[in-house]
Amino acid sequence: MSDPRISLLLLACNQQATVRAAAESCLAQAGEPLEIVLSDDASTDGTFAELEAVAAAYRGRHLVRARRNATNLGIGAHYNQLLGETRGALLVTAAGDDFSLPQRVSRLAAAWDASQQRAELIASHFIDMAPDGSLGAHIATDDLAKLTLESWCAKRPYTVGATHAFTRRLMERFGPFIDGIWYEDRVMTLRACTTGGAITLPEALVHYRRGGTSRWPSTNRGEQLVGWVRTQNRRVLAEIAQHTRDARLVGAEAPVVAALAPTLARESYLAAMLDAADAGERWRALRAAPDLPLGWRLRKLMTFTFPDQAANLKSTKARWRER
Repeated sequence: MSDPRISLLLLACNQQATVRAAAESCLAQAGEPLEIVLSDDASTDGTFAELEAVAAAYRGRHLVRARRNATNLGIGAHYNQLLGETRGALLVTAAGDDFSLPQRVSRLAAAWDASQQRAELIASHFIDMAPDGSLGAHIATDDLAKLTLESWCAKRPYTVGATHAFTRRLMERFGPFIDGIWYEDRVMTLRACTTGGAITLPEALVHYRRGGTSRWPSTNRGEQLVGWVRTQNRRVLAEIAQHTRDARLVGAEAPVVAALAPTLARESYLAAMLDAADAGERWRALRAAPDLPLGWRLRKLMTFTFPDQAANLKSTKARWRER
């Protein structure tokens, strides 16, 4: 059999409870033969064993293999690794806690072909899935066919990376993700709208599970609150650096930098709060950012000066909202 033109990449990490169903949904894809890579990012639980078992039991037309990173790479570097180990011209992504409907890849491929393979990014709507697996509403994402550099700068589109397919040539044009990239979906929308464009299919092709490390961990411990904010801060700063680099490559640095300036100012202030050794350094950081709202700056100063009290307050508010 000749090399498949489409690679389906399942990225998993510490998702033993959900990864078998996610992997089996990839193997159940209808349509043309695919290269399917079930990839584990150095999980510490039984995720890789589940992927190995699914791959070993498969008897079908797709080319299937399970593989594992020797060390935990994170999402961006995990993608970089897989790009060097796969062959498809179109790369479809899947997460280890989601479920791809059987027609997902064939519908994405048909849309790509209908664009005469000019589209660089193809996305879809999704069905909301609770952590326990129960299904909810059909969630419509933004129509990426309307996306332009100007509209991206005005407001980043709502899309979900777990519904995406993108071209290998797009990744080759911009190069690998930089260190620390976690939110690749927004990176891909900027790359696509400055090159061949994008498409959104108006149908739900993925059951997308709510949760993940970007959500507030609902803790009353200040140490956990600070750790979560630090992780999110580093991810957002890495994303801004990636956007800036990508925009420079296509001559769009000025409008992109201007669009991201408010977010960069806030995240830089948060980084200064997180790195401050004491209240005095935090106070100096507050005074050094006069363009940010004073009330917001003061709230963040209080959060990182009294993290246990801030965590308790956030947890109390979350409980009241759930009532």
